[in-house]
Amino acid sequence: MAPIATGFGEAEATKLLRAYGLRLLSLARIWKGTISENFRAETDIGPVFVRVSPGRSLVDAEFETQLIWHLLSHGLRTPALFQAHNRDGFVRLPGALAMVYEWVDGYERTDEQIDDQHAHGIGQLLGQLHLCTSTFPRRRQGIYTLSHIEQRLRGLHRHPRRTDELVPVISRLSTEAARLRRQKTTALPAGIGHCDLFPDNILFPRGRRKNSKGHELGPWMIDLEQAAWTTWVYDLAVSLLACTAPVPSDGKTETAMRCGPLALGPARALIVGYQRMRLLSDAEWTGLYAALKTACVRFATTRITDVHLAQASEPQSPAAADPADGPLDNDAEPETDLDGPSGEIAHSKDYRDYLYRLDRLEEIDPATLIFALRDR
Repeated sequence: MAPIATGFGEAEATKLLRAYGLRLLSLARIWKGTISENFRAETDIGPVFVRVSPGRSLVDAEFETQLIWHLLSHGLRTPALFQAHNRDGFVRLPGALAMVYEWVDGYERTDEQIDDQHAHGIGQLLGQLHLCTSTFPRRRQGIYTLSHIEQRLRGLHRHPRRTDELVPVISRLSTEAARLRRQKTTALPAGIGHCDLFPDNILFPRGRRKNSKGHELGPWMIDLEQAAWTTWVYDLAVSLLACTAPVPSDGKTETAMRCGPLALGPARALIVGYQRMRLLSDAEWTGLYAALKTACVRFATTRITDVHLAQASEPQSPAAADPADGPLDNDAEPETDLDGPSGEIAHSKDYRDYLYRLDRLEEIDPATLIFALRDR
């Protein structure tokens, strides 16, 4: 096996898995993900998913461990996190932390492939997450709040690799972020959210699998590394934009069956699925438009800092063989959409996609958006 950044190979994997009472048979790198290094390990009990996270803090690993075990105890479909012999959900390695998860046989869909049925399942899964975390006793602040995004944008104004093309984009995002921060909003229901529920953090089961009661199984939620305290309507807005607002691939402005950037059928289905678990309040419906704009600003910004500028300045590595994945800006906390077992589907990480969605939002007023999406 070729050496990688952490030097994690078969010898290290053998030692790691021994801490779980497992015996390594073979190890294969999964060349996706930008924060962590991911592997499929064949063991004496079958395949498992191994995540190695360089530089990750114990506090973050402990938070994710407790959150996953809490969610599993409440029946949420997320890959089970193994407990090591030390009773922790992680093992310390030189310069990194490693976690071992259940391997789930699932597949991804791009946003263009998510139909009403898939969207309904995603919404229900997100609503269940919010119900489950309402009783989770721990709290953690996220690193992608508006104040953090504004800090990134200030850094972009003086970034040495900033191009003339980016100048008006950065100015626009800075103005929009400041406007959103100044808006007076009522207190909205909040708790621990996923904060990054994109299509590549969702795995759908292969075939029409059913549980013991005969009900078809829904999707799995993966990659809870960025889970943090947030308003739940913002968490919903992230998934609406990521899963039900595909950018037209032919470059033409598609308007049929759209509400701003959202494809009406899947967007309504996602919200219906969500409300099967948790009803949105009137205040949340009112705040949805601003939450959608906030998500656009966040992801346009992070795709500039974590993908666009990094790809323009650093040579490609084997880990970036997928054109959607590239090396990151070493000066920034990277944001990624994928750190889990999946297929080889490529997902767009182009900042322009979120500028497109922001443009479409600005073409529609909040009342029209709410009227179109709200179940009447």
